[in-house]
Amino acid sequence: MEWKEPAPLTAVLILTAVTLVCLLPFVGKAVHIDDPLYIWTARQIQSHPLDFYGFDVNWEKHKLPMAKNATNPPLAAYYLAAIGSALGWSERSLHVGFLWPAVASIIGTYFLAGRLCAHPFAAALATIAMPVFLVSSTSLMCDTMMVAWWVWTVLLWLRGLEQGSAVKLALAGLLIGVCALTKYFGACLVPLLLVYSAVAHRRIGRWLIFLVVPLLMLASYQWLTQRLYGEGQLHHIADFSLHYRVGGGLISKAFAGLAFSGGCNFLCLAALPLMWGRKGVVAALAGVAAIACLAVGLKTLGAFSVSEAGHVKWLSVAQIALFICGGAALLVLAAMDALRRKDAASVLLLLWTAGTFLFACGVNWTVAGRNILPMAPAAAVLVIRRLEMKQPAGGPDNMRYLWCPLGVSLAVGMLAAWGDYCLAGSARTAAEAMRQALGSRASVIGFEGHWGFQYYMEQFGAKPLDRDDLRLVSNEMIVVPLANSFLFPLPQDRVEPVSEYRAQAAKWVAIMSVPAGAGYYSDGWGPAPFIFGSAPPDQYFVFRVK
Repeated sequence: MEWKEPAPLTAVLILTAVTLVCLLPFVGKAVHIDDPLYIWTARQIQSHPLDFYGFDVNWEKHKLPMAKNATNPPLAAYYLAAIGSALGWSERSLHVGFLWPAVASIIGTYFLAGRLCAHPFAAALATIAMPVFLVSSTSLMCDTMMVAWWVWTVLLWLRGLEQGSAVKLALAGLLIGVCALTKYFGACLVPLLLVYSAVAHRRIGRWLIFLVVPLLMLASYQWLTQRLYGEGQLHHIADFSLHYRVGGGLISKAFAGLAFSGGCNFLCLAALPLMWGRKGVVAALAGVAAIACLAVGLKTLGAFSVSEAGHVKWLSVAQIALFICGGAALLVLAAMDALRRKDAASVLLLLWTAGTFLFACGVNWTVAGRNILPMAPAAAVLVIRRLEMKQPAGGPDNMRYLWCPLGVSLAVGMLAAWGDYCLAGSARTAAEAMRQALGSRASVIGFEGHWGFQYYMEQFGAKPLDRDDLRLVSNEMIVVPLANSFLFPLPQDRVEPVSEYRAQAAKWVAIMSVPAGAGYYSDGWGPAPFIFGSAPPDQYFVFRVK
């Protein structure tokens, strides 16, 4: 089937429809991972709009001011507060409101890709098909919103430079600050656009003034949070990143970064035969075999144990090796594009891709799909540029073969998003089961663990245990979710086991599973964003205080 680029208005309508069709099935998704922090902050903003972190929360085994728990700025929570005020605080209402950042990301990618390649509609569709876009866009966190600001900022900056428009450059500088106040990674736009502009103009120009605007905005935010909470949030997040890291050593981090880059941007693997031909496929298969053997020799990759009971987990190992090759192929693709084209656009894409990779592996406290997400639009454009470069003069359009890789990547992404949907729902189901089973048997119910499980347990009156102030009441019931965060041992002389409950998420795709090697939200759980195969159910242990 021939590839036809539609007119801009038609393209915008089609892309909006495709994005909504892909994401609407997940609007009933349960509150998940760090969603509660955003919801609680939004509710605080609703009642105290100028004191966004003015409350305490038990999120890391003990109660702390929210300013100590927050690892992202509050702009997304302000948007969430507006949605909650207008549509209500149900999961469905909040997720419907968060469809806008996803649509804005894709439309922005379409217009930006129009300046970077000849098939912007294909690049935007490719971004939708990236698993990382589909999974991240079903959350209530700040990541997809940050990407929306990011692509529109780059678009405005490129247009402002080309047209010499101070208005567009000033607006782009303002949007960099907005992007950074949505998620701190947005501040990386300053060095990215600085280098791009210097390469494009071969000199430093008046445009440099507009890159000072976001720095002033961040300095103001630092001053405000210092006044409000006794410590500037930029200092807090820097200290957090320096002192709290998970996922193993340098080799484990490098493998995880490559595996997340390849798995989250699966189109780079699906389109590999089109981009590199038979030699590329053979090289990739050889790389998969070599990496799998190396992983077996290492025995562990971070928290993931390669073997169990003397048997190698070949299904997980093979997928991790495949994802690592995909990540390496993406970085090679970006480097080769820059070496062959030698223009400012190729430098932009290389720094965008490699910078995101290095930040996720070396700067951030963990490698996660959320941290790889900003790479997705650049990866999509790089794939399209590679196919355009291979186009023979006067020959058939290579783009007509893109439909199959797009379909494969979209299928992988939808399955991963469905697995994450089921994982979120299993915590909600478990909390409801605990309410029904224990509500009539105990006057006090405590629990460990956080994420969405905490959100739903607190909704029916259970209390999170504070490790520093562990007040156990006689006959109190305590629920401990084994597959959760910030767990700590209970005093064995004070508690006795009562029962065990199991909640099954998706049976054949693991999103957060140490045995499977999957850790979409943190490589502290595994070196791959997701793993297809048998996924064990989550276990919940119930104890009674003697």
